[in-house]
Amino acid sequence: MTGLGNRIKSLPTEREGSAAAVIRAVRAEHLKMKRTFDRVLPAVSALLALLSVLSFSRGKYFAVSAWNWWYTMLLPGMLSILCYLGMKREKKLHYAGLLTLPWRPSVCLSGKILYYAGHLFLANLLLMAGTFAAAAFWGSDIAPSNSLAAVILLSVCYLWEIPFFMIMGARFGIFVSLFSCMTLTLGGTAVLAASKLWWVCPSAVPIRLMGPVLGILPNGLMAPQDSPVLDPGVLLPGIWICLIWFAGLAGLAMRCFKEA
Repeated sequence: MTGLGNRIKSLPTEREGSAAAVIRAVRAEHLKMKRTFDRVLPAVSALLALLSVLSFSRGKYFAVSAWNWWYTMLLPGMLSILCYLGMKREKKLHYAGLLTLPWRPSVCLSGKILYYAGHLFLANLLLMAGTFAAAAFWGSDIAPSNSLAAVILLSVCYLWEIPFFMIMGARFGIFVSLFSCMTLTLGGTAVLAASKLWWVCPSAVPIRLMGPVLGILPNGLMAPQDSPVLDPGVLLPGIWICLIWFAGLAGLAMRCFKEA
């Protein structure tokens, strides 16, 4: 016991919330996820999206269909599964993988959220790379700069789903998590994204923001020149709305974790 106590004392003791502690927590999360399905889930999801679209859409419209399928269905589904798998392992070990680290639980959970945020960004990059490859053969109506802007916006505007699905996965399991994912996605896509109330539901915000960036309507069609969906004035408010939701849900996730 004495030797273990000395080893714990020798571990890094950055103050709570410091950038160095969070970065080391991200590295710890990376080590925990080695040889797990989580590591390849972004690549599998992006490839599934591209192959699914390839089965019915080719030519210049391929990139439009791929992006629309991606951010309306497969990206939220990937996040829900990713967060569930991670929290399932933590819960199975009674959160020992977080509580035994030499930082406060809030720092450890911040590291986990940032790790998943990296997966989110990687998945969007892989989807973009696939559309670029297709554009080399068939061409595309979406400019590379717009695709890069979509990667950045989707990586920011879907951040709120990470703590949300972490809570849902840890508290209720995979079925409730996936059901909530489908409900939010369908509600945001079919009901609110194209309306004036797009800002009410956070799941509708990224879909609406893809209008001025990619020129795609929520239903997957290219927007006509006079469509209000192309209004770039929604970009900044939409980003702030998603960041506010992210901050609130991240705080809720940390509170739930402390009570676990």
